[in-house]
Amino acid sequence: MTRTWIVLLGLLLAACNTSTPAGPPKINGFTATPASLPSGGGSVTLEWDVTGASSLDISGVGSVTPADRGSKTVNVTASRTFTLTATNSAGSVSKDASVTVAPAPSISVTPASSAFVAGDPGGSFDAVVTGSSAAVKWSLEGPGSLSSTTGPSVIYTPPATLSVLTTATLTAALEGTGLSARATISVAPAVLTGGVLFYKADGSGTVGSLDAGGTFTPVKAHAAGELPVGTTHFGKPYELYELFYSAADGSGALGTFDGTGVFRKLRTYAAGELPAAQDQVVSLNERLVFYKASTGTTLCGSYGPDYGFSNPVTQTGYSKDWNLVVRVNDANGVFFYKQPTGTGGYGTYDAACKWSYVYSNYSLSTNWSHILRTPGGVLFYRQSDGIGALVTFAANGAPTQTGTYVSGQLAKGWEQVVSTSAGVLFYKADGSGELGTFSGNTYTKVKSYAAGELPAGAERLARVGD
Repeated sequence: MTRTWIVLLGLLLAACNTSTPAGPPKINGFTATPASLPSGGGSVTLEWDVTGASSLDISGVGSVTPADRGSKTVNVTASRTFTLTATNSAGSVSKDASVTVAPAPSISVTPASSAFVAGDPGGSFDAVVTGSSAAVKWSLEGPGSLSSTTGPSVIYTPPATLSVLTTATLTAALEGTGLSARATISVAPAVLTGGVLFYKADGSGTVGSLDAGGTFTPVKAHAAGELPVGTTHFGKPYELYELFYSAADGSGALGTFDGTGVFRKLRTYAAGELPAAQDQVVSLNERLVFYKASTGTTLCGSYGPDYGFSNPVTQTGYSKDWNLVVRVNDANGVFFYKQPTGTGGYGTYDAACKWSYVYSNYSLSTNWSHILRTPGGVLFYRQSDGIGALVTFAANGAPTQTGTYVSGQLAKGWEQVVSTSAGVLFYKADGSGELGTFSGNTYTKVKSYAAGELPAGAERLARVGD
């Protein structure tokens, strides 16, 4: 009997000695040494000091021991954060330790491409270097000169004269690393100043210059086929080149008119190299936007290294049957207009060609025949009665009408209207025309042209050159 009580007493004492922890564990310290590593990474020692834990776990490593003080060496190749979790029956606690790995050395050149004209001021290029303190060395293959051969940036100056469109390659090399980056530079011969092209679909036409007083000086007459045939739309990429586009088959050409009026091709687009059957074309510097009225879709793409139409983005959801589509400000804002209803819509395209529909429900007059951007704003002109309006568009699409031109201030019946460096040129196929400037509600007639004073029979007009 006595022995039995002794055994039971021993069991009771053992039960009293088994107790729940007073609380979760305590992490006194958790470190990663070293906390920063060079490019490529290396070994890191994780050390911990923990009280009251029954188990430890490190994210990405797993369970570690001992559960109080210890260390483990791991290999780290990229920046990361380790999390130590200490657990007992009362709960868990965690603590982080981070390791930063320097990025791999790299170098790029900004901008990656640029266009210049012979004899004009040059432009600056910057080397963007990461993960290295090595010196940058610059070199140039092609025409022109550099302001320096070393340093974080350089100024490129085009040659004084040039006879043909030429490409130069600018290279930035990171000394001692074998790494380099390049920029493509296009250099055009001196372009026609104040140029206007009077174009016919058979590829003929006359290019000339227009001075501030309205004097038109023919520079060169092109015979049939000397210019791209069948052009339906003109564009002006980079505000320097001229784009000829044929909606019939998606063909065209890109180039410049030099001071003698010669069209120097930079790129010829065979049928299908540009989107076919598009109704409107808008140039946004290095991007092109094509709109198709029957489907309410756009194709937005950029000029690739060889000036091909690259990375086209098809976008749907646009309304159908917009008659005029025009770039209206420097925010890459594009205005869509329907002639029968007078309604309009506005949106912007970002660098990736993403469209943002910003402003809608414009209520405008109907049947504007021409909408074009001028230095003073966007000119709306109605051929049937000669009325007009000048409007500016804020980046958010909000319109402000700055000028109103009632019938009689502008002549009616003009078939072509183009913004030139000398003002707005109105034109009829008989070779008559009028040049004028707009400011507020005032239209100032600079010069009138009788029939035949301008090249007759032109089907399209385009501003070319500077």
